[in-house]
Amino acid sequence: MRFAAFFAAVSSGLLAPAESRADDEDSKDKDEDKPTLVGGFDEKNGFHLQSEDGNYLLAIGLQAGYKLEPVFLDGKAESRTAFSFLRPIMRGNIYRPWIRFWTSLELADPPLYLLDSLVEIQPIDAVGVRAGQQYTPLSRHESWGPQQILFPEFATIANYYWTGRDKGVTLFGTMERLEYYVGIYSGSPLRTVTSEAGKFQLNARATISPMGKPGYGELPYIMSGDKEPPPLNVSFTLQGAGGEVNQVKENFNPEAGIFQILREGTRRFATGGVDLFIQARRFNFFGEAYISRIDPPGTAANYTSFGAWVQADYCFYKKILDAGVRLSYLNPSIELPDDLLYIVEAQLGWFVNAPHLAFKLRYQLAHQQEAAGAEAAAVPIATKAGTTQLVTLQLNLAF
Repeated sequence: MRFAAFFAAVSSGLLAPAESRADDEDSKDKDEDKPTLVGGFDEKNGFHLQSEDGNYLLAIGLQAGYKLEPVFLDGKAESRTAFSFLRPIMRGNIYRPWIRFWTSLELADPPLYLLDSLVEIQPIDAVGVRAGQQYTPLSRHESWGPQQILFPEFATIANYYWTGRDKGVTLFGTMERLEYYVGIYSGSPLRTVTSEAGKFQLNARATISPMGKPGYGELPYIMSGDKEPPPLNVSFTLQGAGGEVNQVKENFNPEAGIFQILREGTRRFATGGVDLFIQARRFNFFGEAYISRIDPPGTAANYTSFGAWVQADYCFYKKILDAGVRLSYLNPSIELPDDLLYIVEAQLGWFVNAPHLAFKLRYQLAHQQEAAGAEAAAVPIATKAGTTQLVTLQLNLAF
């Protein structure tokens, strides 16, 4: 009877041999060593899965601008697009919170293409390195996400001088009163998967904030949450870029469904710029100015380009309703007599749940002079000649 009872106990697991108990304990230890995943949605990480210790994170996101935008050039209706941007994102960190990755695609400008794919290693705020295809740091305005800027799209003048996205390496860091970036890149067009032989571009930017770190993007008061923002904050940037790149045009081939990169020759350039950002509770002022010296492809003569833009806004109701204006000026070539661009914009913004959900109603009036001789001088013109008017109603979605 005693033997039968012992055998039943062992068989049922109530009484196990020492080896079996040890195996069970090892199994429990291994289960305890496995990281437990938690997930959901929060303001910092959006929709995500994350280990309890925070060392592993996988998040999915979207930056989207859905718009209705009637456009008229010299009184005649122009074609328009339905999206300002449409970017699915996969991001997170692996092994440690300071080893981060980010990959995003662009769907608003078909066909689908890779926008960013990068890895960042930043063990301390003051020193980090970013490698891969990335946004180059010239222009603080262009370095912000679409949900962090005031108007529906990035400023035309900033787009004109920005060195775009490229493949390379950036050294960067953030301190209480200084933010810096230094990078070297391959000078290759965005839609190409290979780097251009013998081409390069260099970028450097330093943003100085004597009164401490500024707030969130161009929406510091709206994004301050329950906190009361400081009564005044001022920051400014010194920046530059230069290099030797292929000047290209992108032609869409509808039969093949692909973009064809047409290389027009080597373009050498050197660009310098400054910006100024003033935050005073509900009021913000931001502006940039650029000067660039360009050696265009072929036999065209060197020329100098100058452009500047400023914007101001005031949040007049809680942290929800905001009114803003933006003025832009571009002289693509000081040497050409008739190529100036002027832009005036006014906007009413309804930030339902910034930065995740916002509506923007914008009116723009732009005039581009004829720019006779620009093509022969290999001077890029930012928009079509004539007077353009447009009204934009845009829904911004970001998480």
